[in-house]
Amino acid sequence: MNILITGGLGHLGSYFIEKFPDEYEIIVVDNLLTQRYTSLFNLKRNIKFLDKDIDDINKDDLNGVDCVLHLAAITNAEGSFKNKEQVEDINVIQTKKFVETCNGRVDSFIFPSSTSVYGVATDIVYEDDDSFVNPQSPYAESKIKIENLIKGTLGEETKYLILRFGTIFGTSKGMRFHTAINKFCYQTALGQPLTIWEDNYKQYRPYLGLNDAYRSINHFLKKGPSYWNETYNVLSLNSKLKDIVLAIENVAGDVDLNMVNTPLLNQFSYKVNDDKVRDTGFISKDKLIDSVKDTLHMFRGIK
Repeated sequence: MNILITGGLGHLGSYFIEKFPDEYEIIVVDNLLTQRYTSLFNLKRNIKFLDKDIDDINKDDLNGVDCVLHLAAITNAEGSFKNKEQVEDINVIQTKKFVETCNGRVDSFIFPSSTSVYGVATDIVYEDDDSFVNPQSPYAESKIKIENLIKGTLGEETKYLILRFGTIFGTSKGMRFHTAINKFCYQTALGQPLTIWEDNYKQYRPYLGLNDAYRSINHFLKKGPSYWNETYNVLSLNSKLKDIVLAIENVAGDVDLNMVNTPLLNQFSYKVNDDKVRDTGFISKDKLIDSVKDTLHMFRGIK
């Protein structure tokens, strides 16, 4: 199988390209906007690399491609309030063109969306009830726009899969530190107080380990067509921020908290139901405490 991964040098992609079995031929597309050249260092496998924007991908680039894994996007939900135009351009306009280019030319198209599309909820949210969809950031809005585009464009000649991922945690060559668990580990390593929005401290949000994210994709690549043309919530756990802090303290000892009274913007409490993906036979395995240990270990040389 030939898999083309857009945004393949980022947090997710840099992990995936070395996890896929050797029988998969991997083509990585990345414009190096975030300068993550390190994701190309000392690769454990051979890949084909295209240094280009998704806007420049043409039908010739898709020759022989069986599956597209579309990761290329502006991914910082909180930061998307400050760069709405760039989010609209890359996450929506360029992606729309790319989806249309892929339609009928590849067998399958996988779109990792986000559980942030739910935005505001009072309890548990489900992927097959659109009444729960209420995006609260330009980033989340862009994900819903592309979800709807995919559902309206793909599904016949090119089957699709929409995976609503929880907030990613875990270590990779291309990882970033703007999301809660990774950011807290970084602040802990530097001896800094953990910056926490006070109203968010006891609220639930869904989180997804990197290996569970990879395993979910590989799981569906091995499944028959009856499981495709669907949307699935994928997560490792629903957790309160205070429980993440406790996990860090179990590894690193007591940490100071800087409780900030800030408008929540994209941060609201909800639990995500993942029964649908579990019913396909996928069971999450990543443990928060293991990821915290791994991430803090990366910073072991800092005093």
